[in-house]
Parts: sequence; structure tokens; C-alpha cells
Amino acid sequence: MKRWNLKYPRRFDLGSDDDYLKWRDEKLAAYPKNIGELVVELGDMTAPTAAEKNRILETVERANMCIYTAGAAELEMASLLALGRQLGVSRTDKSARHAQSDELTDSGILNRAVPFSTRHCNWHTDATYYGSGNPIQALFLLCKRPAVEGGSNKILDHEMLYIHLREQDPGALEVLMNRDCFNYRNPATGEVDPQRGGKVFWTNADGHLCHRFSFRKTDMAWSGESDAAVARKVLESLISGEPEQVIEGRLESGMGLISNNVLHTRERLVDSSDAAQKRLLFRARFHDRVDPGRPA
Repeated sequence: MKRWNLKYPRRFDLGSDDDYLKWRDEKLAAYPKNIGELVVELGDMTAPTAAEKNRILETVERANMCIYTAGAAELEMASLLALGRQLGVSRTDKSARHAQSDELTDSGILNRAVPFSTRHCNWHTDATYYGSGNPIQALFLLCKRPAVEGGSNKILDHEMLYIHLREQDPGALEVLMNRDCFNYRNPATGEVDPQRGGKVFWTNADGHLCHRFSFRKTDMAWSGESDAAVARKVLESLISGEPEQVIEGRLESGMGLISNNVLHTRERLVDSSDAAQKRLLFRARFHDRVDPGRPA
């Protein structure tokens, strides 16, 4: 384990360069070069061995995410929640909000909202409608049936985005970390809820970096103040340019994602015309995070 959170507790402090520079160099050197470096094969995702769990945590520490294979486990929501418990996360948002939102199928859920349709989904973190005081910090997926065609994802560790911003435009990063830059807009009503807004980057109580972002104009009500608008432009330009650390791949049946709610896209897909064969992924979102430095 790198134990970066213990070694460099001030790495996300904009007023301290020493911890940041040491961590930056180690993080860049350790970051996976391809999707293969993210994969950990499990014998049974509901009961990973100590060695398997250690490999997961090491990968998450390097990239805030890990691709896993389910092994002998049933491909169902219970298996996904069991894996979360094995990794120390259990405070799921499932779901007073949308009882079926943990099953990502076709466009019949959420009144044809983009995440559940066949259309391309641009860069976002999950659940921007939670305020920065109680955010979704971890996102887990498990694929039972992939799409017939397409549906691949691009993924990017938000800590890599932080590094690029700090190197290229620290002033913009300071605004994004210290200002409430956006509120949540209800896509159905257009009503803005300031209680669900907040910062774009911030650190949680344990010193880990959190991030919320979406290109969806329907639910992001950005501040109109000039410095926030400039910082937003810098951020969106950087994300659109897709830093070299972006990794792309597709979850096949029996594969899944463990992540600390990293940035991701989903490419357009073609689904089966047979309802019994349509794309089906299980999703669990947690208010706690996978922390390699905390005993699971």
C-alpha cells in the first residue's frame, strides 16, 4: 500500500506544495497505463480472499477504481452489496428516490432519462443531486448482460483531474475548491435547490478528495459569478480534452466496477429487441468510500 493519506496529509492543501509535489510524482508514476492494470479477478465477489481484497485496495489507491470479475457469485444486487460490505462501505442511497434505479436497463426507467437510455452519456460523476455535505462517494457496478453493441465507458480518476488543474490553472482550482459553484436543478421542474449544491472539489473528514461534476445542463445550475464561470470553462475544457490518464473499456457479463465515484462517460449502445436479453447492470451508490487506509 502507498498510504498516501498518512504520508502526505496536506496533498490537497493549496497552501502547501511539499506534500503535494511528493504525492503528485508518486501518483503519476503509479497510475495504471491501461485497463488491464485495473482488473482484479475474484473467485467469489461476495467473499474475496485476503489477497484478493488487498489487490482491490491497492488498485483503488492507485486509481480510485478497480475492475473485478464476479467469479462464482450470482450476478445480482445482493452480491454487489456484499462486495461493498467486504470493502467497508454500506451506506447505500438505495432508494427512496427511485426504487428501481439500481437496475440499469433500457430507457423505461426515470422517464427516459439519459443514464437509462441508449444514448451517449457525457462526462459526469453519479448523483450530483446530493449536496457536498452528504455526497455519493462510491459507485459500484455489476454487469449481468451487456448491450448487443456499444455501451463502453471512459473513466478518469478525479485526483488526476486535480493534478492537471493544479499544474495548469491553480486559480481556477482554488475557486472550484473554495466556492459553492453550482446548485442542483430538478430536470423535471427546472426548480433550483441550493441545499443540494456546493463545491466541485473538496476534502472529506478523512482528508480524501471528493468531486462532483456533470456536463448535463438539465441538472447543473452553475453560478453566474465571473470567477466561477471562468473556472467552469477551464474545468470543462480540460475534461473535454480527455487527459492521457483516461481509460476506456466495456463491462462484459460477470464483470464490475468498484470506484470512489470517478468521472465517467458511457458511449451510445444498441440493445436487444428481446426484453429478456436487454442490457442489465446492477448499481450501488454509497455515501462512504473505499478507503485503503481503513480496515474493511
